[in-house]
Amino acid sequence: MARTQWQLFGTRRFLPLFITQFLGALNDNLFRQALVILITVKLAADMGIQPSILTNLAIGLFILPYFLFSALAGQLADKYEKTNQIVWIKIWEVGLMVAGAFAVYFQNFYMMVAVLSGLGLQSTFFGPIKYGVLPDLVKTEELLGANALIEAGTFVAILLGILVGGLVINQDGENFVISGLMIAFAVIGTLTGRMVPKTGQAAPDLAIRTNIFASTGTLLKSAWQNDIARPAIIGISWIWLYGSIYIAQIPEIVFARMGGDKTVITLVIACFSVGIGVGALLCSRILKGEISARLAPKALMGLGAVSLLFVLALPDAPEVAYTAETVVGIGAFVKTVGNWPMLVALIGVAMMAGMVIVPLYTILQEYTPREARSRAIAANNVFNSAFMAGGTLIAAALIAAGLTVIQILILYAVANLLLLHQATRLKARVEAAN
Repeated sequence: MARTQWQLFGTRRFLPLFITQFLGALNDNLFRQALVILITVKLAADMGIQPSILTNLAIGLFILPYFLFSALAGQLADKYEKTNQIVWIKIWEVGLMVAGAFAVYFQNFYMMVAVLSGLGLQSTFFGPIKYGVLPDLVKTEELLGANALIEAGTFVAILLGILVGGLVINQDGENFVISGLMIAFAVIGTLTGRMVPKTGQAAPDLAIRTNIFASTGTLLKSAWQNDIARPAIIGISWIWLYGSIYIAQIPEIVFARMGGDKTVITLVIACFSVGIGVGALLCSRILKGEISARLAPKALMGLGAVSLLFVLALPDAPEVAYTAETVVGIGAFVKTVGNWPMLVALIGVAMMAGMVIVPLYTILQEYTPREARSRAIAANNVFNSAFMAGGTLIAAALIAAGLTVIQILILYAVANLLLLHQATRLKARVEAAN
């Protein structure tokens, strides 16, 4: 299976789609990271508002389109030819990146947030197409491996976007480099999008419902009534929630408990992203192309266990709080052998998450009728966003109630047990369907 998986890069059936989605994810995170940095070091002070407020506002506006327009996106993806939609969406991205270049040049917060919201809307429409068209482009025995490569590529793109955005943004300069990169990535993505093979219309007679609230309700109800799609979506959404909790807590853990500076925070986030990619590829190798949920219960138990090991690997809170003057950089951090168990455990957490999510995406694609596949993916996107928002709010409420970050991580690790029932039922239903 592993050999077939890597051979997909040599086919027109897969490579253009992979490059297109990779560059899209890279651009999203490149621009978002540039915005976060500008908010933190300059814009918030200029506007007299706390950076965390502006950052959360920007991220919230990026996510909002997933709630509002996923149903419409899923309908359009099912009704019309997907490759044509990819091209128009990528042309839309080129326009957004041109606007983004002006926004970054003038360092205008409102213009940058408008562009970020546009990128969120663009991603809302691209997601159901990307996952909906993949089963039409690859063979059934290649689908798991293709999803593994897409998932691994996405997290590598996210990581590169964060790193490059942090390196090339200049709060005092004209930012021609980052502007040029964003526009170039969008143009290249448009060209590769044109190379994705046409697959025809999945549901040409589908009547488009433009009432976003009614259509969203119908979308979620339909997905919930599918005995295989429902637990798969719950599992995928749980992993996105779990990952968002870890990403949100990493800066405080690294700074307050381990005395690492912002470069160490970047290193730890990089380890997490790489771990998810490795887990995604590893599950494909273990399952050997089989579309099955048999790995999900074991991976969920592993996720809970490794999460507890991560907590145990963390040092006790320091008696004297770290400050910007007392934290250390990457060099000193990695030279301290006592920090390695935390990094290894964190990579393990991410690997287990990757091993859960890829088979579930594949099951959702395979066991949803072709004419409704993109709408199922769109429903999944709504649930993902709701889980992440809900999980973050719960974590914030628990912190406000007096719980520590460590206690919250333990709580979520134990909560994995609640998913075991769903994973076991999904495993049985997929086996029965075969």
